[in-house]
Amino acid sequence: MSWGVEDEKRRKDILELMKISENIVKENPNHVNEVKKSVNGCWMEQIYGMMRCDFCDLSADCPVREEHEWQEYLRVNNIVIIKDDEK
Repeated sequence: MSWGVEDEKRRKDILELMKISENIVKENPNHVNEVKKSVNGCWMEQIYGMMRCDFCDLSADCPVREEHEWQEYLRVNNIVIIKDDEK
């Protein structure tokens, strides 16, 4: 898989992400082992402190993508969910 390295902008973004990763590891070599789980379950936010959904296309179980797909399904099918506390 190329990860879009033939695309100049995406290649630049990937190199920037690698630089961020390098800086994080320089500051704390144990960062990956010590990092706390992100609130929304996004691994990018958890590891890098930012959400980049364009890199998450490799994660089939991304909770942010799943929620987006679910909301899109509800919208397309004109489904409204009313919670008990919204009555």
